[in-house]
Amino acid sequence: MMPRSQGRRRSKPAAEMATLRIGKKGVTSFFIMEVSKNLDKRGEVKVKILKTGLGDRTAKEIAEDVAESTGSVITELRGRTFTLRKVKTPKRYL
Repeated sequence: MMPRSQGRRRSKPAAEMATLRIGKKGVTSFFIMEVSKNLDKRGEVKVKILKTGLGDRTAKEIAEDVAESTGSVITELRGRTFTLRKVKTPKRYL
């Protein structure tokens, strides 16, 4: 019997295809609404930026803008693909 590897396991979204794509129109208000809707539904969203969607900005700048606009955090950034996770808000009990 071989021992189990001690390496890190990949999170589920890293292996999946991108949920949303940023195209030549870039980040629009409709795109932000779509990301927010997907975050509420799934809790995690994977976004791919097409070459035409970059313009004169970097993938990191775009990812930070989308995360700030949706109130989420960037969990992974690889090349032109990034993953966002919904921020959990603490529940208050009165």
